[in-house]
Amino acid sequence: MFRVLPRTSISPFRGIACRPTQSLLRFNSSKAAPKGNVKEISDLTQFKDFVKPDKLTVIDFYATWCGPCKALEPIFAMLSDKIPEVSFGRVDVDKATDVAQEYQISAMPTCLFFQNGLKIDTIVGANPPRLVELIAEHGKVDLKNR
Repeated sequence: MFRVLPRTSISPFRGIACRPTQSLLRFNSSKAAPKGNVKEISDLTQFKDFVKPDKLTVIDFYATWCGPCKALEPIFAMLSDKIPEVSFGRVDVDKATDVAQEYQISAMPTCLFFQNGLKIDTIVGANPPRLVELIAEHGKVDLKNR
């Protein structure tokens, strides 16, 4: 019927974000999260200017009151530091309501992937291993030695 996978499975992205999901999502909100190379986007015009036609762009839609969003923030920042070939941006859905409405964001966190200016993939919820997998797949980035 169903096959249960072990929580500590080894992945080629082990050094980046493939520890067991529970340990990845532990976040001490009393410590400041690293910013990395993540652009904070505040409106639709800025969003459209940021989505680059020549690069994979990953946008994290979040809310300041969202626990899983807070857990994903340092991981997203770390990925932006380790993978400069990809553009990383964040949108606070409570401040940039025009962007959230344009892309029909109804749950946080939601990560949208853009290539050549077009939306190509979506992750709803905090799923760091899937985030790394899609960045490697769509960005054609070798993450084994990072």
